This record gives sequence, structure tokens and C-alpha cells, in this order.
Amino acid sequence: MLWDLNHTAFIDVAGLHLLFAPAPHHSPHRRTTVTGLRPQPLRLLLLAADMNPAVFDLGRLLAEGTPPSLSMMSGKCAAP
Repeated sequence: MLWDLNHTAFIDVAGLHLLFAPAPHHSPHRRTTVTGLRPQPLRLLLLAADMNPAVFDLGRLLAEGTPPSLSMMSGKCAAP
């Protein structure tokens, strides 16, 4: 499943649950990917991955590889 978040300016914890929902037992090869991350959703994903990287594995979620804004942040999730 591909989530295009290009027009999504804000997500919250409910959005994280949708993006990182485990695959159903009958379709273990299902993959969820994200494209078009804007600043706030990206910050939330980075914060979640920093707090619990085993649950919020960004490597399996990003459709386009590492976005430039993620590379520039170098894994830091500090607020501006």
C-alpha cells in the first residue's frame, strides 16, 4: 500500500498506527510505503523512530529512500 502524504500537512498518533500497522497473518508480504512527506509528518515519524526504532522502522516505510530533509536532520528530532 502506498500512502501519498503530499497534501497532508499534519498527522498524529492515529496516523502512526495506520502507517505502522502489522501485516495481517494471511498476507505477511504486504508492504506499506510513504511518499510526499511534508515537514510535520516527517518530524513525527523521526520522533517516533528515535523513541522506539524497533516499532517505527523508517527504512521499511519510505518509498523514495531517504528524503533530503531526513539526511539533513541526521536523525536529530529536536524541536526548532
